[in-house]
Amino acid sequence: MDTLPGSKSAAAASRWGKYGRRPVWILALVAFIDSVDRGILPGVLTKVQDDLGFSDFQAGVLGTAFILAGFVAVLPAGYLADRYSRTRIIAVVLASWGAISALNAAVRSFGQFVAVRAMLGVGETVDNPASQSLLADYYPATLRGRAYAMQRVAPLLGVAVGTGVGGGVAAIFGWRWAFLVVGVPGSLLALAAWRLPEPGRGEHDALVEPDSPVLSTTKPEREAAAVDAAVQAPAARGMRAMLHDTRLVLEVRTLRSLIVGTAIAAGALSGLGFWAPAFYERHTSLSSGEASGIVAGLILVGAILGTIVGGRLTDRLRNRVEGAPMLIAGWSQAAGAAALMVVYLDVPLFVRLPMSILGVMLIVLGFPALTTMTSEVVPATIRGLAFSVTTFLSAIASAISPLLIGGIADQFELMVDGEVKGNLANAFLMVTPLVFIGAIVVLRGRGHVAADTRRAAEVATKISREYQ
Repeated sequence: MDTLPGSKSAAAASRWGKYGRRPVWILALVAFIDSVDRGILPGVLTKVQDDLGFSDFQAGVLGTAFILAGFVAVLPAGYLADRYSRTRIIAVVLASWGAISALNAAVRSFGQFVAVRAMLGVGETVDNPASQSLLADYYPATLRGRAYAMQRVAPLLGVAVGTGVGGGVAAIFGWRWAFLVVGVPGSLLALAAWRLPEPGRGEHDALVEPDSPVLSTTKPEREAAAVDAAVQAPAARGMRAMLHDTRLVLEVRTLRSLIVGTAIAAGALSGLGFWAPAFYERHTSLSSGEASGIVAGLILVGAILGTIVGGRLTDRLRNRVEGAPMLIAGWSQAAGAAALMVVYLDVPLFVRLPMSILGVMLIVLGFPALTTMTSEVVPATIRGLAFSVTTFLSAIASAISPLLIGGIADQFELMVDGEVKGNLANAFLMVTPLVFIGAIVVLRGRGHVAADTRRAAEVATKISREYQ
């Protein structure tokens, strides 16, 4: 049914530009579905450990395998997003993701479980740079804070739903059934992603060079010319082109701060999120199912609040304060880390729960700001690779973090229902301060924003000449 002029839906579409809200909703759903499976594992982790018989350190390996496999694919994923149809890439990955996800339920050994988690990690890594690059081309800079807020919060919501559903299903039917509920939605969503329009690269960018003959970041019609030129110049493709574009990305000083600061914070938070249900089970009176449900609720409430505030604050301040996204992200993540430190102290449950919500809200608040800043200091022709490079160090840190926390926890014995378990509270208190370091790095990089934003068009021109 067509949208009627003057209707509320028409007004909403007008506010979101010619593409309307449909692309951001579909891409947010892609991120949501990807992360549901990631959330199921923490929700059923204790039962899986009891069934397959592995330690906290080995449990950390499962989180590490998921992220490390993605780390291997991260640069090629960004390169593909810059060279080929991003909507098609996402659709193909989603279509195959459901079958791989169901394999979680069939594993019979720890080694098999590690292999399946690694395959899923690759799929999510391929999706991310394509989705983030698309959003920058679907929407102008004045809307990107809200668009990225929806796309960045979706994985947190997915983890929350996965943790809650996984814990509940596992308590009734067993942990294997929990992994069977996530495959079909991903396959169905693939069709919607395939039907999305492919926007011109950089068609909403403010910095353009209209006289550049092959600059795909200025007008949609130039994209085809850039692709044709790339086909005619094999030397500018493949590994050589990927490494060349990576060097150009790393020349952006603001982005270097974003990469390092985000990696430190993301690494710490990845481990904290992985172990959160086990923490509440071991350090409170909550059962396994109750702990999974509580963590899911905390993440949902905190993530929704953080998304609403972060997206709107980023769009509101971006033209009023220089480098506003980095200012927002740095201070909010530092405050979030301080709130979480309280959670891991020996305090009552009625203190832990609201402080957990506050911590999650403040850290999520910075996510849309960080992504928006990346889109503004990097030209459209290499945005896919820029988002991949930003993920590069984050993947390493995030791969190490669950393993590190599990290893630290094993060094501090804790008796839980007559069994010796690792002390996760001590491990969290030792890892969470790393988030402060990440926040400081982001804040220090704010001084380069103005110069790097101006340089974005110059870098785009350099890349266009590679295809001439």
